[in-house]
Amino acid sequence: MRYSAPVMRPLETEQAGWKVRVIAHPVGRAWSALVEVWAPGSAEDAEARVVPFNATLPSEKQAQAAGRAAAVRWLEREAKRSAPGGEPPGSTRTAARGE
Repeated sequence: MRYSAPVMRPLETEQAGWKVRVIAHPVGRAWSALVEVWAPGSAEDAEARVVPFNATLPSEKQAQAAGRAAAVRWLEREAKRSAPGGEPPGSTRTAARGE
């Protein structure tokens, strides 16, 4: 019989009005996560935006924390891009920084 630890519930938080959900999942002997965000005021059945995240970590809790940190960084970049005078996605400066 194979033992498997119970999977944690998705981590659901808010950041600057955005709903953030991080769903950790096993990858071999490590963990990664699916990171989703919804804009403020989105309908309950609105489709989520997926935040790029491909790290693997030793524990489920670490994967959730790293996934949430990735969402916060992504939201901060999005806020800068949409601010007046912000850089549009794919501009030379953002591309040079790997964004």
